[in-house]
Amino acid sequence: MRTEPADHGAPVRAAASDQTPGRPGRAAFSWWWAGMTACLAIATVLRVWHHAADTGTGNAYYTATALSMSGDWTSFLSGSLDTGHFITMDKPAPALWPSAILIGIFGVHWATVFLPTALAGVASVLMLGLAVREAGGDSPAARAAALPAALGLALSPVNVAIERDNNPDALLLLTMLTGAWLLLRALRRDRVRPLLGAAAVIGLGFDVKYLEAFVVVPAMALTWLLFAAGPVRRRLVRLAAAGAALAAVSAVWPLVFRLLPDRPWVGNSTDGTVGNRIGQILSQHLSEPDTQVKGPGAVIIHAFQTGQAFHAGEAGPGRLLSGVLADQISWWLPLALVGAVTMAYDLRRRGDGSPAGLVLWTGWAVCCWAVFSFMQGVLHPYYTSLMAPALAALAAGGLVTAWRAWRRGRAFGAVALIAQIAVAGGWSAWVLHDTTAHRPGWLLPVVLAAAALALLSVPLSRPLTWAGPALAALTAVAVLAAPAVWSAKTTEQRLLGINPLANQGGRYGLAVVPPQIGNAIIGVISGSQRVDPALLGFLQANRGSARWLVAVPSGLQSAPMAIAAGGAPIMAMGGFDGSNPTPTLPQFRRLVAKGEIRFILTAPPGRGFTGFGSGPSIAVSMWALKACRMVRPTATGLLLLDCQGAGSR
Repeated sequence: MRTEPADHGAPVRAAASDQTPGRPGRAAFSWWWAGMTACLAIATVLRVWHHAADTGTGNAYYTATALSMSGDWTSFLSGSLDTGHFITMDKPAPALWPSAILIGIFGVHWATVFLPTALAGVASVLMLGLAVREAGGDSPAARAAALPAALGLALSPVNVAIERDNNPDALLLLTMLTGAWLLLRALRRDRVRPLLGAAAVIGLGFDVKYLEAFVVVPAMALTWLLFAAGPVRRRLVRLAAAGAALAAVSAVWPLVFRLLPDRPWVGNSTDGTVGNRIGQILSQHLSEPDTQVKGPGAVIIHAFQTGQAFHAGEAGPGRLLSGVLADQISWWLPLALVGAVTMAYDLRRRGDGSPAGLVLWTGWAVCCWAVFSFMQGVLHPYYTSLMAPALAALAAGGLVTAWRAWRRGRAFGAVALIAQIAVAGGWSAWVLHDTTAHRPGWLLPVVLAAAALALLSVPLSRPLTWAGPALAALTAVAVLAAPAVWSAKTTEQRLLGINPLANQGGRYGLAVVPPQIGNAIIGVISGSQRVDPALLGFLQANRGSARWLVAVPSGLQSAPMAIAAGGAPIMAMGGFDGSNPTPTLPQFRRLVAKGEIRFILTAPPGRGFTGFGSGPSIAVSMWALKACRMVRPTATGLLLLDCQGAGSR
């Protein structure tokens, strides 16, 4: 059989070049899919177990938006938080299209809220396995590395946490991994269509969560430039075509939004446009936080501005290795580093094989580390779930490379295996020792014992005896036991929708913020505050022809009310946290005068905590307290004001 060379520049076609035809190849294929099926089953259980018993709505802000999108085409295409089209959520609409479609058919239910992200997480496990296998040309070594990589992502604690929630990160990760798989197919087959497909899928990621989809684009571009077939000019031309495809697909949703005749204000923008929203994201994450705020609340404000309130820690090179982030994402970070070195050394020594996968996953990890370590503004720990596939791929590849060399009796294999077991077991033990989360008392001794026995087994055992499987089992325990327990414990806990953490038990919901204030804030930002059914009944009975049922100080307050009201339009003044510059007081008064809004819900005069309302929403509330008639206090302590006829006052 003719085979294609596997050097750095030439493509390798078809898996058949790496195996002989007939039953052995089919058997290997079947066993690989059996292993992948097991990985997918584990991923599914960890992402859906106990959800049916969870009566919560995850991140209520996104659930309310999906409910609005399910009942109105303009809301569906724009991502409007309400069917009155006042303001959108802070993400592009495609992020919630799967959930909105399911809610439109079946209503708000645990499955319609959580299954889209859970299934996206399971699909990501499959895509990582396919990508790792593709990178190695579907060789036995590639198949061997693909399964533990997929298992690692299935067990990754931070991924389990975010994929048990309804934030859009799971769908974003699926687009990124699909793009990686297509890129590797383009490289190995010397085809331009998979490359354009990879760019298009990453563009879809932009339409899910804006610029976060581009975090790994530098790694993908570098991999193409280094390893694509043909002269440099040909590579550059095809990369430029991919860039055009990326830009074109990324522009689809912003263009659709622009063409909507009754488009709402874009959430978390300063002028209501998508372009400004993107600029605000860049400004937030590139600029130093405001240090001019003084007074007793300065520490709390700074904690929210930097993400420290959400347990993200301070920006710096060791950010991902300390604090809460250590037991969310760092389990395999040191192992991935040693694994990358192991694979690089082995490739250099043998002089064959394709290093494209090594460069892609290493670049992916480095890009994520740089962005998440040094970005300013809010960093939720679950953002780091995007880094987990690269760490899993590098860790699995390094272990398989060392294992195969050890089985062949090479000293390099023994040294590399010892180094990786020591790093993996030692770092897991340190994280378990340092964590503030609840952990079983037996876990740390088990990890240490497994690592110690595995280290002793490498030089003392013969690879082809029974000691080989025993060593594999001990290594698996040292590497996987701690994160597996973290993920299992996550399935037993009610997560904080706005900031889900793996194994949150034992940790206070917000860091830095004093508990009394923090509990109040959590009640608002989680959407768990009580909704007064009598108030909703009154509003629905007296709404008349008004466009909105009621105006409230922020999206954090409108979300639980909208869910309880079955998707009725509720005006979230100032958007998500009330800080958006809409509506201005003149705009609100015009809406009142036109009869489009009648009721407003606001805090009593002098109340210190107004549910994050700020800017124009505060000005509107202050005017309403003077110009509108109080109807009744509510069970939550807020005031319901009737502004009918007050628009001219």
